[in-house]
Amino acid sequence: MKIQRCLPAFIICLAACQQPAKQQASQDSTVAAATQRPVFYTRLKGTLAGQPVTMQLVRSGEQQYEGWYAYDSIGHPIPLYHQQDSSGRIVLAEYSGMDDTPPVFTGEITPDGHFKGRWVGSRQFEFDLQEDTKGAVLFDVFSFSDSAVLFYNDPGSPMAIASASIVWPVGGTDEAGLEVIRQAIGKSIRNPDSLVKAPVNGFLKDYLQQRGEVDTNALETGMGATWNWTAESRTRVVWNQYPLVVLESAGYEYTGGAHGNYGSIFSVIDLARKKVLAPADVFKPGYEKVLSVALEKAFRAKYNVPANEKLNQGYLFGASIMPNQNFFITGKGVTFCYTPYEIAAYVMGQITLFVPFEDVKDIVNEAYLQ
Repeated sequence: MKIQRCLPAFIICLAACQQPAKQQASQDSTVAAATQRPVFYTRLKGTLAGQPVTMQLVRSGEQQYEGWYAYDSIGHPIPLYHQQDSSGRIVLAEYSGMDDTPPVFTGEITPDGHFKGRWVGSRQFEFDLQEDTKGAVLFDVFSFSDSAVLFYNDPGSPMAIASASIVWPVGGTDEAGLEVIRQAIGKSIRNPDSLVKAPVNGFLKDYLQQRGEVDTNALETGMGATWNWTAESRTRVVWNQYPLVVLESAGYEYTGGAHGNYGSIFSVIDLARKKVLAPADVFKPGYEKVLSVALEKAFRAKYNVPANEKLNQGYLFGASIMPNQNFFITGKGVTFCYTPYEIAAYVMGQITLFVPFEDVKDIVNEAYLQ
């Protein structure tokens, strides 16, 4: 049995990010104030289907919303990507890599700062989420986009478009904690405005340096589309509850060829220990074998793989799944992420597998068990 997967919505919707913009916003003490700004981050809480949920919501530009949410009792974050809506409502589709018609949040932010609307999946439920920053780090959002034409004097010239957005910590924990988060986001760069511009400017510079490689005859025969390059990078908040902050650095690039390349790298920060965690910080020695079994179980459940089918027959490159370093934890479990081509063909997409701590509690260090 072979599986086909679609790309995340943030790749499909790159056109929504093509207007040049240079924006930043300061986190206000109330979501009502923050959500009136061009860009913002906020953490929202409420109920869905009678169950408490928490949502990390980012607006990185006009009608550009994205985020993550989780049922508090499960602690398994689900990514949310914006879908265009002619009515101006906020439409956030869940992405699992599995659904042709994923569940969708459709709503609006009210004057008093609530995000209210309807969630539609296999059933329908009303939701009403409001800001709750207790135990959360506060973030500013910085956003930047730009473009470049390959040949200045040619109105039909191919062009490159690039955009980026980042979150930047500004409060909610002590200075030492903020510095660990800054290091995780910016490495040695401490100016968020410079940081958000760097990938855009670098991509466009590389693009313009390709002029000498262009076959102008191919451009004239309609092959110029492969020179319409695009790039997008995003830093998003996945989890934000003391002592854990989880950040996703997601990127996509198309530089010609059959398709673009994309992937996400996660960082999990323990504010109590003031460090970015590795799996060896969370799990006891010898954890790899136990997690490999749990990851196979998670993969078979997510992709409906029968127990009698081998993973390397139409699914993965190998017969087993080993834990890597690209992971994050919440209070309830661990997620491992495998970018395209890492353990499977591109058609499988990015594979993320969640393992509840309850299933592997014997190998989890007690500090991370609730």
